Amino acid sequence: MRPRALFLSALILCLWLAGWLRFYRLDAQSYWNDEGISLGLAGRSVPTILRSAAADIHPPGYYLVLKAWHALTGDTEFALRGLSALAGIVLVALLYRLGRVYFDRPAALAAAALGALNPFLVYYSQEARMYALAATLAAASFLLFSLWLRSSRPPGSPYGDRRFAIGYCLVTAAGLYTHYAFAFVVLAENLAALGGLMAHGRAAAAGQDHRPGPSRLAVWFGLQAATLVLFLPWLPTAYHQLTNWPAATEHLPFLTALPDLWRYLVFGRTIDTAAAWAGLAGAAVLLVLGLRRRGQTITPLIWLLVPAALTLGFGLLTDAFSKFLVVAAPAACLLLGHGLAGLPTSLFTAVPGAADKPARRYGRRLLWIVEVLVWWGAVLGVGAGLYASLNNLYFNPAFARDDYRGIARYLDQVYRPGDAVITIAPNQVEAFGYYHRAGAEVFPLPHARPLDPAETAAALAGIAAAHPRIFVLYWGDEQADPQHVVENWLNTHAFKAGETWWGQVRLATYATATAASAPAVSSGGARFGDHVALVGYSLPATVLAPGDILQLSLFWQTDAPLMTRYKVFVHLYANTDQPPVAQQDGEPGGGLAPTTGWTVGKLVADNHGVLIPADLPPGKYQLMVGLYDLFSGTRLPITASGASAPALSGDRLALASITIQ
Repeated sequence: MRPRALFLSALILCLWLAGWLRFYRLDAQSYWNDEGISLGLAGRSVPTILRSAAADIHPPGYYLVLKAWHALTGDTEFALRGLSALAGIVLVALLYRLGRVYFDRPAALAAAALGALNPFLVYYSQEARMYALAATLAAASFLLFSLWLRSSRPPGSPYGDRRFAIGYCLVTAAGLYTHYAFAFVVLAENLAALGGLMAHGRAAAAGQDHRPGPSRLAVWFGLQAATLVLFLPWLPTAYHQLTNWPAATEHLPFLTALPDLWRYLVFGRTIDTAAAWAGLAGAAVLLVLGLRRRGQTITPLIWLLVPAALTLGFGLLTDAFSKFLVVAAPAACLLLGHGLAGLPTSLFTAVPGAADKPARRYGRRLLWIVEVLVWWGAVLGVGAGLYASLNNLYFNPAFARDDYRGIARYLDQVYRPGDAVITIAPNQVEAFGYYHRAGAEVFPLPHARPLDPAETAAALAGIAAAHPRIFVLYWGDEQADPQHVVENWLNTHAFKAGETWWGQVRLATYATATAASAPAVSSGGARFGDHVALVGYSLPATVLAPGDILQLSLFWQTDAPLMTRYKVFVHLYANTDQPPVAQQDGEPGGGLAPTTGWTVGKLVADNHGVLIPADLPPGKYQLMVGLYDLFSGTRLPITASGASAPALSGDRLALASITIQ
């Protein structure tokens, strides 16, 4: 088989691999919050999409494309994510073409293979969001920029190939309409262009004929101006959003952030940095090999470094914002592919030749063997990291997206007439509503950003008055409700019966009732450890049915500052020698009134709810409470004084007998 046909066959294999990895288990996970926004906007009118995008932190380009795609394919997870999967396959083809422009066929093929396998790119190719499309447009923009730059070299026209120029302007403008982080790509292109044009300008001044007409630099700035004109209608909105949107940034020391930065680019977000050290070291070796190998490495290096540096500089290297790096991931694939194609030449020396003197020949051969071993070690390390990250992506629940499908199924199972669901932040309602088609009424809160405390409290009071049980989906609450107005109100006016995590979504269950303002029953002087006293409690109902929420108000007091955070456990026992049949553990105040913040002598009201299992048999059960160290799990011993002291059981305080009927 001829070399060209061989490379073509290998490229087709890379594209097939890219397609298989991106469509494999494409609908295995549910839509998560941000995908819910995409889902909701895909079915709306163009004016609505533009208005919604103007109120969001993303431009409208992807949503407009998704609207057309949605009309053709439908709204299933497989269908809607298919647009990103297709963009990911196109990106692999573009990587091959970029590799041919910058390097050679082996490097181009290696870059395409790494692009097909890159877990960061695969992850966002399986998400109904704009990131895979942004990465593909970044690669297309750099390709058209590089082709135009070459076509404008003397003795050609400084205008270059007009097809490349027009294509560059259109694709780059499309990228800016897709994601604001695309500006990182444009800045990288300008740095690369200025460097290239200045170098070529010096060469021209040294020996080439001067030609009348505009300079290549002037033409380049003209292309930038044309691109800006195309984006101009959205520019004021973009400026307003970028300068006013609240973002939880985190500025990390460079040496601390560098391993995480490199891990995102090479292995994505589905592996921990500590578990990928061998692969990160191997990728660093391939990068060095790529930089030392002959080719146009400076352009992809600038493409890699500029978005990475800006992500670090703006404090965006967090789990929430690391996706902005996706526009630089193709550059990492190009450079690593260039190094991967470097076996077995010139890390230390060239391949040993027979004409060398014996001593020198043996020394060079030894160095060559070391080079080969280093190359293989790097390849094996990177391969192991890619496999581990992809395996986590498909099969490890710890790295799964938020499971709104599972939440909806659970709420359908436990549903009672009158139940309500509150979604925080409110845009969760799109993803959750896709799976929750009937049953509990859904209330998005808060209604506006920044949150209005009085209006939100009034809305909560209205919901609580009409619904005996409330399920709350906490997600993004640090941005939607940074002061925890909703959670504080519920912890004060309702009884929290527990919470579970479904990915990054925290599902909390509350019973609504008028919470006691003072103890109804004295604890008889019960003390927990040396300083904490349970002054008393209120238990409005001791006869319950399966599915009810037991409502218990505890009133604590400390006689000294507490240096340790304690959790409260409320257990219901059929037999105190056996595990509890129902329980609720949590820090006081629903986690918002930790013991280390208690004021000496001040009464602390602490509401707890215990969800009675739907399958709990009727009978008599014992309600008991206690405290334990949040970190060590060590329970505090209980002492009591006074004739009315309840029965003690070591580190558990028996409060009441509960009847289930």
